[in-house]
Amino acid sequence: MTRLNIIVEGQTEETFVRDLLAPHLGQFQVFATARCVETGRRKQQIYRGGLVSYTKARKDIQTWLKQDKQALVSTMFDYYALPSDFPAPAGIRKEGRPLDWAIQLEHAFAAEINDPRFIPYIQVHEFEALLFSDVRKVGDVLGADTLQLKQLQDIRAAFQSPEHINDSPETAPSKRLLKLFPKYDKPVFGSLAVSRIGLALIRQECPHFASWLQKLESLGASAPDPSPTPAPALQE
Repeated sequence: MTRLNIIVEGQTEETFVRDLLAPHLGQFQVFATARCVETGRRKQQIYRGGLVSYTKARKDIQTWLKQDKQALVSTMFDYYALPSDFPAPAGIRKEGRPLDWAIQLEHAFAAEINDPRFIPYIQVHEFEALLFSDVRKVGDVLGADTLQLKQLQDIRAAFQSPEHINDSPETAPSKRLLKLFPKYDKPVFGSLAVSRIGLALIRQECPHFASWLQKLESLGASAPDPSPTPAPALQE
């Protein structure tokens, strides 16, 4: 099997890889494991979780590439609140084209790491965007009443895809959920909601995620024909 190591931002993404992504990729002969990005060390204790700087993330990526030379490495980092020292793509970001900008970020990221075994992925705009793939199931998990469910549906309807939901401190997907559900807790509710939604619908609703998933599936030595809807082409 092809081995794939994925460096993620936090516990929720690690659970997502372990419980949803890894079993799915196993069908394509890809053995995926995940761990949170290293944020510091003290007296042989390793601290993980939270993308506090690109410098630390780069060191973690390069270390894993060196330690496991037969495996590939990918990432699952949020575009929202990306560290300021992250590799900057050439050009100017165009409003309304977040998927295109994420691709440019990934190209700059790959060029900076400079290893053919590295497959960067930047989540647009953050993990919570995936939850808007099916707001009714998210509402069920969060115990939404009729008004809250209507508000979730209105948010989703206002954007071309969940990945287009914008990334300001007030309107990022997670901020919208917190406004409607003040007790929203990402590790608890995020993991459960995304499991209820499932990969098939997420890849159908989130084209940039779908493109990454398709790349990972293609790493397998003998990939079966996927039963979910094929990944749609990236569109703005």
